[in-house]
Amino acid sequence: MSVAAAKVSSAWPARLPACISLKAPGIFAVGGATGDIDSQLAAEHGLYFHDTRFLREAVLRIADVQPVVKEVRVHRYDRGSFELTNPPLVLADETLLPEGSLHIVRRRVLSHQVRERVEVQNVGNARVELDLVLRFAAAFEHITDVREPVETTVPESAWVDHMLVFRCLGADGRLRNTTLTFDPVPDVESPTEQGRDINATYHLGLDPGESRNIQIRIFLTDLGDGDLEVIPPAQGAVPSVRGLQVETSNPRFDAVLERSLDDLQMLVTRQEGQSFFAAGIPWFVALFGRDSLITGLQMLAYQPQIAAENLRLLARYQGSRLDPWRDEEPGKIVHEMRTGEKANLARFPHARYYGTVDATPLFIVLLGEYVRWTGDLGLWHELRPNVERALEWLDAADHDGDGFADYERKSAAGLFNQGWKDSGNSIRHRDGALAEPPIALVELQAYVYRARLAAAELFRLDGETEVAHRLQAEARQLRRRFQRAFWMADHRFLAVALQRGGRPVESVTSNPGHALWGGILDPQPATAVARKLLSRGMFSGWGIRTMAASEVAYDPEDYQVGAVWPHDNSLIVQGLKRYGFDRDALRVFTGLFEAALRFPDQRLPELFAGFTREEFEPPVGYPNACSPQAWAAGTMPFMLQSILGLEPDAIQGVLRVVRPRLPHWLRQVTLRGLRVGEGSVDLRFARVDGVVHVGILNLEGPLRVQRSERQPA
Repeated sequence: MSVAAAKVSSAWPARLPACISLKAPGIFAVGGATGDIDSQLAAEHGLYFHDTRFLREAVLRIADVQPVVKEVRVHRYDRGSFELTNPPLVLADETLLPEGSLHIVRRRVLSHQVRERVEVQNVGNARVELDLVLRFAAAFEHITDVREPVETTVPESAWVDHMLVFRCLGADGRLRNTTLTFDPVPDVESPTEQGRDINATYHLGLDPGESRNIQIRIFLTDLGDGDLEVIPPAQGAVPSVRGLQVETSNPRFDAVLERSLDDLQMLVTRQEGQSFFAAGIPWFVALFGRDSLITGLQMLAYQPQIAAENLRLLARYQGSRLDPWRDEEPGKIVHEMRTGEKANLARFPHARYYGTVDATPLFIVLLGEYVRWTGDLGLWHELRPNVERALEWLDAADHDGDGFADYERKSAAGLFNQGWKDSGNSIRHRDGALAEPPIALVELQAYVYRARLAAAELFRLDGETEVAHRLQAEARQLRRRFQRAFWMADHRFLAVALQRGGRPVESVTSNPGHALWGGILDPQPATAVARKLLSRGMFSGWGIRTMAASEVAYDPEDYQVGAVWPHDNSLIVQGLKRYGFDRDALRVFTGLFEAALRFPDQRLPELFAGFTREEFEPPVGYPNACSPQAWAAGTMPFMLQSILGLEPDAIQGVLRVVRPRLPHWLRQVTLRGLRVGEGSVDLRFARVDGVVHVGILNLEGPLRVQRSERQPA
């Protein structure tokens, strides 16, 4: 179990964490360093379930003042403790209570309910008499309205047998309740008037050394029709991400990897009986097709079960009709799924929104890779109809007839750009002008290419060689047309996209790195792409930027036109490794590792600024980045898998270890319980005089391990 501790004192208020997040499979809480949940202090504070804020205030006061923070500890991802004390206080009898006379600890644990324990101890030399007040409020706002506040319905509230109950019957017919129990019961239960905060007050009289404990439990229910859980799932309802155990010779890398796995476990979410990686906290604790699929890919070597459940959930909501308001098309995989009253009433398209062009090919790719790791043909047979519909969508996704999949927004409330770079200013010409839709992204063609090959292999496993040959032929044709249309001979690089009329969008970006990952390039252009990605204009020293510093639109602090995205780099690293650029892959791996060491809690954020190491040390954070964020957390585990050269073939019972490499700061890596199909192996990678040796420590089941120095074709 990892423990991240942030020690602060009243002398350094600027160092207090702005927000502290805890999460269980179905609920999450965002609060401050005192343990308070206080939406007046920060808009995102709250206790959330099903995209609804079930509690907006849970505040502790002593003698009407806020305690002082001594220490905050987040134990794992679902529990934290907040060690507090009192500032100097003038009590009701006009005596002075010196600072530090009280030791206050709040302990909070999230599961299918919230358990909180408050302990107050008199560590002074005189008896203390004062009031401890716990203040609560709820409004049952949808999370999108928390981010952009609107007027909300005032819920009912009441004390019932010393339990505090907030209740709201939504316009969608669902009854939402927040119920708080107290042990012991409060000395004073304040009146419950609609729209008011409600207090539970305790009169404390403590002799020196004496302590008082108060236990609060918070129960959330969401009652109504449908498949949504009525109460939050318990912690044990989701799989552990730690199916594979990793030990290394570098304790600092171990800490970074442990943080990544803790964050990933935190983001595993249970909904409608299936698990998936939620995109990020606080705003994106929901199912996002692209994010969950890429994170599933990143984590296949560690825990494939989450990918399987995620695929089932996405298959359930695969597009079935033309619905311009949702950007829905038959066979298309959903981009974003929301719950809550606003979503149930279909007041915005993002309740079930399909404005992503890459989730559909990635759905096929993930299923293919899942079978390569597990040999589970049962899931392929179960989802085969969904794959067939997805392939039909790939054929129909060429909206302008130029032979390349593209996108053009139909929904006025939808996303203008619908690749992973989905900000409105992300796809730009060299003069800074925005690309005009329909837009055929460079990485999308690589995803489609890889998806057709993955589908061909799946059909071949069913003995359908004719279908497999057809899909392979379509992939080969796409590869030839792609390299002619996207190659910019003057720049020795790939265009980021083709816009309306087939005009190349020629700015230099990270997107072509995904073409390496997809394997759509011949060796010669792949070499040129790799060189450009590692050039000074693209590689900051911390990672590969989203846009080259030489571009007119470049801004190192902008979301997707200059910042560094860890997940983007993780796919590029695997692409570099695929084409034999092992040193370049290690260089990027090293940059991201060293960046992680410099961020709080050794956590890679969603993105960070694209400044060079010479300009800023440490790297500059992005103020609105999700933290934690799923595919950023998956970056380190995935890059480790890539540089070790792990290539599974569960159907043949083979694990190929292709050109394993280790960076200079990592002398040894041991993998325990690496599963491929029905087999399992423990491997040790050791670098001696620049050569990485691979040893088999234990081998169980029908599995062969083959080392290969094979170079790419």
